[in-house]
Amino acid sequence: MSMLFIGSTGDRAGHSLITWAVARKFKEMGLTVGFMKPFGTDPVFVQDRWMDHDAYLLKESLKLREPLEAICPFLVSDESWRTKGREEIMGEFKSLAQEISHAKDILIIMGSKHIFFDDTDCPIPDIAFIPELEADCLLVHRYRKVSRTVYSVLSVSSLVKDKMRGIVLNRIPMEEFRQISSGLIPTLREKGIPITTALPEDPVLSFRSLREVGDILNGEIVWGREQLDRPAGAMTVGSADLRGDLLPFKRAYNKILVLEASLEGEREERPGSARPVAGILLTGGRQPPDQLVQAAKRAGVPLLLVKEDTFAALQKLEQSTSHLSPQDDVKILRVTKLMEADGAFERLVQSLGLGNR
Repeated sequence: MSMLFIGSTGDRAGHSLITWAVARKFKEMGLTVGFMKPFGTDPVFVQDRWMDHDAYLLKESLKLREPLEAICPFLVSDESWRTKGREEIMGEFKSLAQEISHAKDILIIMGSKHIFFDDTDCPIPDIAFIPELEADCLLVHRYRKVSRTVYSVLSVSSLVKDKMRGIVLNRIPMEEFRQISSGLIPTLREKGIPITTALPEDPVLSFRSLREVGDILNGEIVWGREQLDRPAGAMTVGSADLRGDLLPFKRAYNKILVLEASLEGEREERPGSARPVAGILLTGGRQPPDQLVQAAKRAGVPLLLVKEDTFAALQKLEQSTSHLSPQDDVKILRVTKLMEADGAFERLVQSLGLGNR
């Protein structure tokens, strides 16, 4: 049995998505996979209880049998464990890890927000779990510039030493991707730094789904539940994009149009052309008249009802943090395809010695 600690250098590096992609790929390869996250740093209220978002995401998407309390034992929103000392917390986690790893080929342990720094919410830094668990390490780093990337990669590598098994350089701007792929990556590999893959900045991975928009606003689904996985792009309170069957909505003043994001890059738009509408949010909490519901059905456009007024809803969306959902198949398939095309999983499997099992 192996343990793989997946850490991040923070800065919205794509930690959750990469962890999900690796765990799912291992499972597709026929490996029995376990998952844990010591500290629940991203509490969400789901199914009438507080839980960590990543623990919920991986439990649901991987169909894990273990209870959430074992997968993520220390929620930052729970004060009950804070009187315990560092050694007691580490001892409890190691005991749980041994139980969950039983009969597993690999146990994936996801770090918190930043592998470098101590966090006041987490009494044990991420970096301490690697030697305590004798775990291998995969690092996820968001590329910003060469000097910062080299510093981060070399610093973490020096701390974990021979336990570093792979590094994912994520969200590289497209205009720099070729230079980084042909220059920096080979140079680091020549120095013995195990770069697993380099991934470009991909707008598809940044899109929210209409489902997530509805969840953030606690929206009531009036119609179109089966179509909530549409990628949401821009939002507008105007009516210029209402055409055809959607024309009746021009008379509805309390609304937000959620425009559909393109998965194939920017569409060529002609002046005056209507953009595709992914969904319509009716604000203010008033139930829509039947003629609007029927118009949405004819147009095949989901209709959601939210309690906030228009500008409060827009502000809430702007200030909210984007979350992955177990239903985000578009994103997980996209990042998996990018990693497969680069041979990333083969490199990681070989580095971990999993191919010999």
